[in-house]
Amino acid sequence: MKKIALVLAFIFTVSAGYSQQRKRMGRVDSMTPEQRATLSVKRMALQLDLSKDQTTKITALYIEMGKQRKVKGDQMRKDAMASKTKLAKIKKESKDNADFKARVEKAIKSGELKKGDLNKMRRRVDFDSANKALDNRIEFQSKMKNILTPEQYEKFTKLQKSKMGDAKKRMGAKNKMKGKMKKRGKGKR
Repeated sequence: MKKIALVLAFIFTVSAGYSQQRKRMGRVDSMTPEQRATLSVKRMALQLDLSKDQTTKITALYIEMGKQRKVKGDQMRKDAMASKTKLAKIKKESKDNADFKARVEKAIKSGELKKGDLNKMRRRVDFDSANKALDNRIEFQSKMKNILTPEQYEKFTKLQKSKMGDAKKRMGAKNKMKGKMKKRGKGKR
């Protein structure tokens, strides 16, 4: 009886956590790039004591970046869905794993699938994408350096580093939890 109660409590806790995570993700996705930029710049204005002119320039910069990010994200999702659909079709037609791999190789050679699509689905980053992302980041930093005073820019970079560190910690904890869940699943089979 205790085991059943414990299992039910665990399931309830996990499902509640997942539903909260989905709600948070839905809220972020429902905002336009302009709305996200406005909120980010207002937070930054409070942290860095920005002038009206600085706020206007940074808002324009964030809106431009947000629109570019949205276009790129939409295109990536569209490409990923197309690749997943093609792979699902190949998987359905395949007899076994070896046949699936052979069909995928054939599709790559015929041009139906691209090897880069498979790498993106596996979340591998290619050189061109990484290089372009770093170029965009350097350009953004130089624009911010021109807008902010040296003291503000120093504080801005510290805030960015701490945000990145926090994000890495959250991702590390998330990945660690996924790893534990996978291990538990393999042990029960």
